[in-house]
Amino acid sequence: MKQNSTLFILLLAIPMLIFSCKKNGEIIEVPSFGQFSISLTSPSGSSPVLLQVDGVLKDTLEGKTVNIKLEAGKRQISIVDLQKKKILDTTVMIEPRKPISLTCFFNGTTVLVDNLDPTVKPQTDSLLIRFVTTDKVLPDLMDIEISLYDFGGTLIPLKNKTLKGIRKDKFSAYIQLPHPNVIDPSFDSSMIFYVIEGYDATATGNHKKVMSIEEFNCSYLEYSVDQLSIWIPNNIISFGIGPAPADGSTTLRSPQLIFQRQIQ
Repeated sequence: MKQNSTLFILLLAIPMLIFSCKKNGEIIEVPSFGQFSISLTSPSGSSPVLLQVDGVLKDTLEGKTVNIKLEAGKRQISIVDLQKKKILDTTVMIEPRKPISLTCFFNGTTVLVDNLDPTVKPQTDSLLIRFVTTDKVLPDLMDIEISLYDFGGTLIPLKNKTLKGIRKDKFSAYIQLPHPNVIDPSFDSSMIFYVIEGYDATATGNHKKVMSIEEFNCSYLEYSVDQLSIWIPNNIISFGIGPAPADGSTTLRSPQLIFQRQIQ
């Protein structure tokens, strides 16, 4: 008889537990979660940085990908240095069954994030490219002009291929670069490439030319896959205007491929 009484009490407790989850007629929902991943690359020798989510320390970012489950909704994603200074502060919307990822590059002072906006697309046989300055000796603000150049020494200016306000801490707007044969079918693709020349755009710089083909300290973009492999049509490229090689082999500023993805 005692066992029957105990069973009756347990059966009675089950609906009480169920209805205790209701408040004002509403069932309290179990939180849903989504998958979030973040990867960060940085120059060799850089100090490790820390990942925070909604102000809570989650992991160390040091040349690896971190995968975590986060509660659905708007989440605050921060990257801080070892002195707890924020070097990235952004928000992401976490949704169930819809993984989200951030690909980042740490240049020593600032974290740069790839643009994964699916609406940003180049035209056919073109690529979209944006710039950031990674050479410490270049001005903090620059204007750049992009021209075509062939190995015979001919510089071919291009209309509307100018970007203003290139910075060290954020990417510029995108500019579209077609394959040179789209500009002129007579160009020999194996003998021509894009040249990037730059001007000091700071308030006291007097727009002095600081990257010049004449001085052999410009940057350039090749599109032959057996060279820099940077020219692939329908690509979206984030490009760093870096320093010349440390070994002194050339004074040309090394192009630095930071992010690259191809539109299918």
